[in-house]
Amino acid sequence: MIIVRGSARARSGMRQALADAVLAVAAATEHDDGCMVYEFSVDLLDAEMIRNVEVWRDQKALDEHMTHDHTITFMAAVGDLVDGQPQMHIVSAG
Repeated sequence: MIIVRGSARARSGMRQALADAVLAVAAATEHDDGCMVYEFSVDLLDAEMIRNVEVWRDQKALDEHMTHDHTITFMAAVGDLVDGQPQMHIVSAG
């Protein structure tokens, strides 16, 4: 099992555009083979900070997810919507 935790701060004035991109990728990704959890949330102390948790069956499933059109589109859009570099932490469990 692979667990991914991430966060990104919306660029000023871009929170809704980031939320829209997140909703689109989440709706598509929940059908990806090997996706067990794919969730985003807004930080309760900082409404500009969006956090995510992903759980994948294995590294192969995560690698395949990264090649899908919906993921590529999301990753390309995020660069213009976030302030700084998104943070990702990947842990292999089990």
